[in-house]
Amino acid sequence: MRWLGKDVSRCVCKAQRDAQLAPSDGPRAHDEWSERQMIPPTIDLASVRLRGLRPEDAVAWHAYLSDPLVIELTSYPVMSLPAVQSMIDRCRAGYAAGTSCTWAVAMKAEDELVGTCGFNALSRSQGWAELAYDLARPYWGRGFIGQAVEASVRWAFEQPELNRVRAFVMVGNTRSVRVLERACFTREGCLPAYRVCRGEPRDYWVYGILRQQWAQTPGGQSRDNQRDETGL
Repeated sequence: MRWLGKDVSRCVCKAQRDAQLAPSDGPRAHDEWSERQMIPPTIDLASVRLRGLRPEDAVAWHAYLSDPLVIELTSYPVMSLPAVQSMIDRCRAGYAAGTSCTWAVAMKAEDELVGTCGFNALSRSQGWAELAYDLARPYWGRGFIGQAVEASVRWAFEQPELNRVRAFVMVGNTRSVRVLERACFTREGCLPAYRVCRGEPRDYWVYGILRQQWAQTPGGQSRDNQRDETGL
């Protein structure tokens, strides 16, 4: 389910550069560049695995984004398969540029995408990252998104440049509100008519959490992955 309303109108196909390219100015510079390019890392959680998106994930992602109940409380339009492929292209280009970090949420055994979670935009210079996530309907109520959100936020605050994670959630999306509040995000306000969703202006809540706030939460104090009691 797309719990947060990602602005997919910006998801256009862009020319990509290879995430493995490194500057040719010595071994140390190569190592530092390689470390910067190693996003997103693969993260094994209690029930699922977070890994980088692949071109072949487009079919599975498109399949559940075609479910009206999945996109109902989101800003997703009706998505064609080519549009989803372009969205993956954009995400993968973001890995190389360091401007986004979206993981596939995959079942450990099959390694098949059943959701996504991560940051559809981030600014190292300004110190923020924007969280978004979605999940196929057959996997609702199993705690996968709660695990993925905690791991994603932990990763964000392991980056020395990032100080704030924000999220936008459509008013009425109570499942997403529970996920964010369980993760100790604070509701900061409401943005009237913030996004046009399938032709209709919709209001959005703004949620946020700072590094110092995260450090005081159970997720920030422990690396143990606990099942989200909201069932998400």
